[in-house]
Amino acid sequence: MELDFAFLADSAQIVGGKLYTIGGAMDRLWAQKVPVVHPRMSLVMRFLLTAAEVERMHQLEVVMMDSDGKKVAGVSGQLKVGRNDGADTWKPASPLLSIDLVNARFEKFGAFSIEILANGSSLKSITLELLERQTPQQEMDSDSIPDAI
Repeated sequence: MELDFAFLADSAQIVGGKLYTIGGAMDRLWAQKVPVVHPRMSLVMRFLLTAAEVERMHQLEVVMMDSDGKKVAGVSGQLKVGRNDGADTWKPASPLLSIDLVNARFEKFGAFSIEILANGSSLKSITLELLERQTPQQEMDSDSIPDAI
């Protein structure tokens, strides 16, 4: 099993084999303070399975870790892809999958990684940064205004 692509989006839906995303390829979040809860984001993935890999159970795991390697959140489950009627058996199956990450809690600013594993093997790591957003007063205080000449 291979991972053709994976990315984060504000929202994603798969309808009729088509992927619909809003705010795709997201890799940064901003907050004024921590801890912060991000209400929703979607992890979008497309897998490639050979003819020998379809109609078998595959173990999937998604783990979010902070910069210290501490597990922040995770989800696991099983994926079984059936053979499409009339599909060429030599052509890889390419199922789309979207996982909603609801109310993800971030305890600190910095880099986080989202690790995607299948059958115990790592397929991809996606980086997500939580950055500190300054309040308008902080922005005014940090701006230096040059003396008039």
